[in-house]
Amino acid sequence: MTNFTRVFIAGTIQGANRGVDVEDQSYRRVIPDIVREVFPESECFDPSAPVRDAIADPELATTIRQIAQEPPSVIRTSQLPGSIATLRETFQAMTAEAGRCDLCIAYLPDRIPSMGTAMEMYAAHLAGVPVVAVTALVENLAVVSTSTWIVRDLAALRELLVRERAGGSSGAGSASTGSAVAAASS
Repeated sequence: MTNFTRVFIAGTIQGANRGVDVEDQSYRRVIPDIVREVFPESECFDPSAPVRDAIADPELATTIRQIAQEPPSVIRTSQLPGSIATLRETFQAMTAEAGRCDLCIAYLPDRIPSMGTAMEMYAAHLAGVPVVAVTALVENLAVVSTSTWIVRDLAALRELLVRERAGGSSGAGSASTGSAVAAASS
């Protein structure tokens, strides 16, 4: 029987939006509900709150918008304003948490790429933490290279978690790229 006690919830915050626009975050309530239904003792770690709080700061939002509207040809990140340096530190700390969990669930809906989610998936992968990608991006090299399982939607995520709770045949870390893609298309 598999037991995931700390689950990292990765997913798109800004996606490919310019500036500080944020994608729908409702999945951050739905996924923990699914996890706790199957693993009631699990803690779900959501790294987005500190990042969203920082982005919501009017002064930081204005700074980001100004840089996005008129980006210089070269940006030396060590010379960015303090508020952006703090945001970078927060993002890096939250990304590192993916490697300290028992499972990383990465939500990438509607074929929206997310560099932050890719970094979280990679951090989990490097630490040997199994990664479930909930996405249609089965041809995406970053998704296939870092995922233990790829599932097409939240219903398939629930099915996978139930199977793993029961000691499923595709134990954490054992799925190959071929079987991960096959699981996504079944």
